[in-house]
Amino acid sequence: MKINKEEYCNVEMQMIEKDRLIERILYYWSRIYGRNLKGSEDYIELKKTIEVLIVNFEIKKLRELSYHSKWKIIEEEERKIILTEHLELHIIEIPKIYRLREKEEREELVKWINFIENPESKKVGEYMKENKELKEAKEKLEIMSEDEKMQILAELRLKAIRDEKAIERFGYNQGMEKGIRQGINKGKNEEKNKIAKKMKETGAKIEYIKEMTGLTEEEINLL
Repeated sequence: MKINKEEYCNVEMQMIEKDRLIERILYYWSRIYGRNLKGSEDYIELKKTIEVLIVNFEIKKLRELSYHSKWKIIEEEERKIILTEHLELHIIEIPKIYRLREKEEREELVKWINFIENPESKKVGEYMKENKELKEAKEKLEIMSEDEKMQILAELRLKAIRDEKAIERFGYNQGMEKGIRQGINKGKNEEKNKIAKKMKETGAKIEYIKEMTGLTEEEINLL
């Protein structure tokens, strides 16, 4: 999404730890960054792109860092010069935040994490009575255009196909990310059918499509 005239921002959630996590997040960043350039436009038209990764587990490499780490490309020897401001990555590890729950200054942060996990929950409804920013975020979420919803579902579909290929290649099956399942469950039946049909065309397994879309095996076979 475009957050102002000069910057783009993409937010990803991973509920289950998977291989090649950093490579995945760099790939998503590069896709957004590359879309900045249209046709024969010059490279000067490229905009700063921020990638935010929210994970529901602790990343082994980052064990010694805070719950929020910020990453840029910096010169290795002197560590004084940042090569470009166009690449900016933020990694937020939810379990580290929950360990700070009892500290008063972190209470608002925990509320936002609960909102991100499930904006429809009763707990978030209670938070919104006192938190104006949360209420505004929920209202903006509800008035998203159908085009935006379709774009999100298309992104989720691509992730689902990519994850299915990873399962076939690496032999692991850790279930679907909560965010993907919620996104598809909120879609209309027509949108679910489109996603299921595309997954079927790419060779995805019936059981996997059923889990992703909530459709029955009979409905999938009729597509």
